[in-house]
Amino acid sequence: MILENVSEISSREREKNYESRESKEGEISEELKRATAMEKADYLVKEVKSSKKQMQNIVIHMQQVTQAIRQLRAQLQLVEDSDDPSSIIQDKKKVEDLKNKIKSYGDELEKMRGDLVREEMAELKKGVGINMSEEDLRVKAEESVEKMIREIKE
Repeated sequence: MILENVSEISSREREKNYESRESKEGEISEELKRATAMEKADYLVKEVKSSKKQMQNIVIHMQQVTQAIRQLRAQLQLVEDSDDPSSIIQDKKKVEDLKNKIKSYGDELEKMRGDLVREEMAELKKGVGINMSEEDLRVKAEESVEKMIREIKE
């Protein structure tokens, strides 16, 4: 009888330990998903900023080259022709490619909006939003995510 009770208690403890491990793994998995979403969003934001900066530099360079060509033509008294040099054509293509890349990153962030809001709420709970209600946390997180996406799309 005692042996049966001991084995029954032992099997209950194993079940509890197994369930406990499963719930911890589920929590870790959810945390990992949220962290991955935030990391991906951070990467996309950095890529967009980098692409925008690169695009600005290319546009400035195109303007400088165009101006230099005009000055040379004026000095040589050549007739103005509207054909762009090949480097300008390549630069324009690169700018267009970067614009498309930025747009796709913005679209991807838009698809991730829900995950980003949940992750932002979790971060707020740990910090400044420790005493805020769930609704206030959600509103603040949505504002933050909206601001980030708006900056990307500008």
